[in-house]
Amino acid sequence: AVVSTQSTGVVVSPMTRTLQTAWGTFGEHNIPFQANHLITEYSDAPCNYGTIKSKIEKDWPQVDFSVVPEIWWNEEESDVTITLRAKRFREWLFRQPETCMAIVSHAGFLHELLQEQFKNCELKRINWIHRSRRQAKGL
Repeated sequence: AVVSTQSTGVVVSPMTRTLQTAWGTFGEHNIPFQANHLITEYSDAPCNYGTIKSKIEKDWPQVDFSVVPEIWWNEEESDVTITLRAKRFREWLFRQPETCMAIVSHAGFLHELLQEQFKNCELKRINWIHRSRRQAKGL
C-alpha cells in the first residue's frame, strides 16, 4: 500500500485481499474508496484471478466499482500487458482532481508502476508529481 495520513481518497485493487487491507487501514477515516482493476496483481496464476464485479460489489457496498468491468482480470497476462496497465493507471491517476491519494495494490504491480520493491502490507509515502504540474510550478 502507498499511504498518507492526508489522503483524500483510496484507490484499491478489486481483489478481496486488497479490499480487506484497504478497509482495515482506512475504513475509519471517512474517505471515499474506489476500486480500479488496472492496479491488480500480475495475473500469472489462478490465485491472482479475481471475482466478477457483480459479486464483489455486493460484498463491498462501501466501495465504488464504477470503473471496473464485470470480468476485469487477464488470464493471459504478460510483461507487456502489465507494463501497459501501469501506463494506463498513471494516465488515469494524473487525471484525478485529488492531490493526495492512498493506493492499495500488489507488490508485483507496484514494482512495475514505481520500479520499487514492496514487502507484504508495506506502507510507503511516494511524492509523485506529474510533469504538467512540475511545469506549472516552474520545477
